[in-house]
Order: sequence, then C-alpha cells, then structure tokens
Amino acid sequence: MKRIDIQHYRFLTFLPYLLFFVVTFVFFFWFAGYIFFYQEKLSLFLVSKEFILEYLSQPGGFLKYFALFLSAFYRFEILGACIVSFIILFVVWFLALTGKELTVKPVYFLPFLVGAGLAFLHTNYQFQLVNSLGILLQLVWFYVTIRFLGERTLWLPVLLFPVWYFLAGGFAWLYLLMFSLFLATGTGKNRWLQLGALLLVACLSFFISSEFLFYETTKTMLQYPFSDLNSGMQTREFALLAGLIGLCPLLFKINIHPSKTSIARKVSWMQFFPFLVIPVLAGVLSQRTDRKNSHYFHVEKLFYERKFDEIIAFNKTFPTTNKLTLFLNNIALAETGQLTERLFEFPQSPDGETLFLKWETMGEVLRRGGHFYYTVGLVNEAHRWAYEYMVIRGYTPEGLKMLIKTELINGNYKVASKYIEILSQSVFYRNEAREFLKLLDNEAVKNHPELGQKKRFKPKTDFFVLSEVPPANLEPLLEADSTHIFAIEYQFAWLLLQKDVQAVVEHLPLLEKAGYNHIPRHINEAAIGFKLLKMGEFPQLEFLRTSAETEQRFRQYYQIFQQHSNSREQAQRALYPQFSDTFWYYLFFN
Repeated sequence: MKRIDIQHYRFLTFLPYLLFFVVTFVFFFWFAGYIFFYQEKLSLFLVSKEFILEYLSQPGGFLKYFALFLSAFYRFEILGACIVSFIILFVVWFLALTGKELTVKPVYFLPFLVGAGLAFLHTNYQFQLVNSLGILLQLVWFYVTIRFLGERTLWLPVLLFPVWYFLAGGFAWLYLLMFSLFLATGTGKNRWLQLGALLLVACLSFFISSEFLFYETTKTMLQYPFSDLNSGMQTREFALLAGLIGLCPLLFKINIHPSKTSIARKVSWMQFFPFLVIPVLAGVLSQRTDRKNSHYFHVEKLFYERKFDEIIAFNKTFPTTNKLTLFLNNIALAETGQLTERLFEFPQSPDGETLFLKWETMGEVLRRGGHFYYTVGLVNEAHRWAYEYMVIRGYTPEGLKMLIKTELINGNYKVASKYIEILSQSVFYRNEAREFLKLLDNEAVKNHPELGQKKRFKPKTDFFVLSEVPPANLEPLLEADSTHIFAIEYQFAWLLLQKDVQAVVEHLPLLEKAGYNHIPRHINEAAIGFKLLKMGEFPQLEFLRTSAETEQRFRQYYQIFQQHSNSREQAQRALYPQFSDTFWYYLFFN
C-alpha cells in the first residue's frame, strides 16, 4: 500500500509538467508556427570567430549569442515548438525546485502561474527567446546557489557576480534580487556581510563596466539584451512576471508550515492547482492565434521560395486586406505576368500602397520594400534597401541573399563572394551559398532563369530613383526601355488604381511595342469603357483589338448600373456577384 501511495504521489507530481508541455507544444507547433518563421528570418546565426567576438563585446552578449544559436533551429517549426516549450517548462520546473528548497514542501501556485504568463507572452510573434532564456538561467544559477552552496561557499556567487553580469547582462539583476532576498531572510551568521558585499560588487561591476570597459549607454548597460522591441512591446507584462520571480524567496516563505506527515497526506489541494491553470491556459492560447499574421507569414514564406502561383491561389482562397500581404501578392502577379489580368480579384489601395512601399527606416517596410525594385529591374535600389536594413538590423537570411543577387547581377563578383562566404558560415543556408558560388561568372548569371531576367531588364541609363514616390520611377524605366514588361505592368496597374482611364488608353501602344498578343483583361475593361462611353479619341492600334466578349459584359454591367441609378447601394449589391473583380466595379465603388 505504501508503494502504491508513493507511485501515486510521483504520478501526480510529474503529470502537471507533462500536460503543461503538451499544451504549449501543441499551440506553438500547430497554431503559431508562423512565430518561428518570423524570428528565424529576423537574424542569421554564423559559426565564426568574428561573430562570437562581436557578441562578447558587452555584458549580455553571451546570452544573446546563445539565444540566437537556439533560434537558428526555428527553421524547422517542430524544433522551434520544442525549444520554446521546453524552456518555459524548465522555468516552471526550476521555480518549483527553488520553492521546495526554500519551503521544504512542494509548491505549485507561483511556478505554474509564471509559466502560464511566459507562454502568453510568447504568443506575440515579436517576443524573443532571449527573454525566457535569460529568466531560466537566473533560476538555474539561483537554485544551484541555494541547493549546493553552504554558508561559507556562498561567498563564491558574490565574488563571481561580475562574471555573471558579463554573461547574462541585464538579466543578472534578477539573480541579484533573488540572492539578496535570500540573504536578507536567511539565518546565516555572515548573511548581512555577504549581502553588503554582494550589493557593493554589483554596483562596482556596473560602474566600471559602463565607465571604463564598455562604451554603451546607461540604459543599454542596465537592460541589454532585453529591449522593448524584442519583447513585442510587452515591457510592463514582462516586468511584472520578472518581479514575481525576483520576489520568490520572499513569496515562498509566506505562511510556511513544514509538513512532517506521510507522503499521502502531503497531497493537498494546492497540488491540484496546475490542473486548474492548464485548461485555462489552453483556452487563452486558443484565442491568441493571430490569423492575420499567420496568413501573412505563410505568404512571405512562399514568396521567399518564389512559389508565386501558390501565393496567388492561397490569397484567392483566403482573402485578406493586409497591405503587406497584398504587396507581395501583386509582386507574385507581376512575376507571373498576371498583374493587369487579375489585379482587381484582390483588394487594392487607391494610394498604391498595395503596389509599392515608400521608403521608411522602419524594419518591416525596409526589409520588404526593395522586392518591388528587384522585380522591375532597379537592382541598385533593391541593393540599397537590403544594405540599409543590414546596417540597422545586422545580417538576415533573405537580406543577405538579396545583397548576393544584386551584386551578381551587377557583376561585382568579389563583393558577392564575400557575402556568399558569410552565408556559408550559417547553420542552414550553406546549400544556398554553394549554389551562389556557381554563379560567379557572367555567362552563368545570364543563363540563370531569375538573375538573367533581372539583368536583362536592368536600366541601361542611370537616373535618380525617388524612393519616397515609387510610381515616379516607372516613366524613366519606360523611357529607357519601352518594352520593359514589368515596368509596363506596374505602370498600367498604377494608372488603373488612380482611375486615370484617359492615361490608360494613351499608353495602349506600349503593349504593341512590348509584343503583347492581346490586351490584358483590366486594361481591356478600361479601354472598352472609354470607347463605348465616347470619353475621347481612341488611339490607332496596328494589331491589338479590344475583346468583343468584354464589350458585351460591359453593356450588361452598364445596363444593371442604369437600372439602379437612383441608389448607389442597390447598384453595388446588384453588380457585386458578377462584376466585383472588374475595373468597372473598382472605378465606381472604390
């Protein structure tokens, strides 16, 4: 019977941790995998001496380096879910071990409450692993301190605090708080002397580091590697969570009544607290899936893989109004020759924000905006966007690949080879680096299906690119090459969004010069409306003709429109089922 009681006790002890891990893993793997895609693309871990030395140049750099190493495995969502779930579980586990060490009995309330809070913070796709890892390391070191060090050997962590501060950075203050409270509430003979020495060593460590060793701001020295940005702007929530952990030596000692009863009687109602927290956590996490971000990052993943047809099909099946998603979708349409054929099958912004991104130093815009310039062949401008982002945020996988591509297209093979060497030092991008090495030659680039095309459409004459007014760069492109297909597609798309039917019709001869064998659908719709409504003189075309079928559709559209001319709302409802994806519908109702 006693053996059964012990087994039952052990089962109840470990079951909450297992269930907690299962809940977090299932959420992060099946419902929030986009988090790992975003964070893996946010930085590039390099296996090189220079890279580690760069991160050892200030307190907290080692912790950041370690977190980046683990984040590199986010390339595989299942590994990302395992890493995050295990780290959160270890935080719960070591907090529980700490509580048991301080109270001589199992504790459940605070550990699982903190774990649930940490899991909640991780649902924000910008909340980075370094924060949870920083907390875990403080708990592990504090547990080692109170579990294995006696009264005399407690001087060791006091003397080693400068080293710990260098390794953990701003997270070391959390350990300082826990250790200080432990000493202040302890019973050792030297505890006040040790506490005074600890605080003095901590102050000297910060002062000497900030004034003489590391030339960083006071704020950076206090909190790095934590920041508002890498916490997803959840600074207050994180501070509250860290505060609970820091005060744990005090909180654990409230209402302590060491139990001397049998194992069976130790199973109190508090042992069932995790079974209340875990279902609540599962319910909260189920509401924290961000469908908008999940949709966008899936599209971005397909975009980097150049699966343009899949992007278009996905956005058609799952419509979105996210401008960044539609921006990438429009590039996919352009790359597949469908921009002016299917533009209005998707929501569009009249100001052109779904076609172009204006120059901004914000990371989200700067990281993506250059892809438009790459598509239309303005390689130098695409390179500038990628380079500026690298200066601000460091190396990223896709940013580095863009730099390599643009240098290869421009024939700067020595510079390209340096970037390729950097990419080859990564953990999971070495195969791409090997493929780029094969392109360090003019003929190889010209024959490459992607780079060769961009090289052919690169402007032969230079002009100033207006990053603040992206549409203004299309006319110079067409003046340099009137057969530039991508420039033509974007120029017409821009004119259609501006509802400038007159300009659309005036530009029709460009289609013949570029070798079009038919007028694309939306251009055709604008031209037919212009012609049938007799809005002006229609240009003479040599072989392109408007579609008779489209003319018939316009007559049908116009007839329905006139039938409901007294009510715009009724006309919109009547026309939507058949004509919502036409330029005519956009012209009248957007």
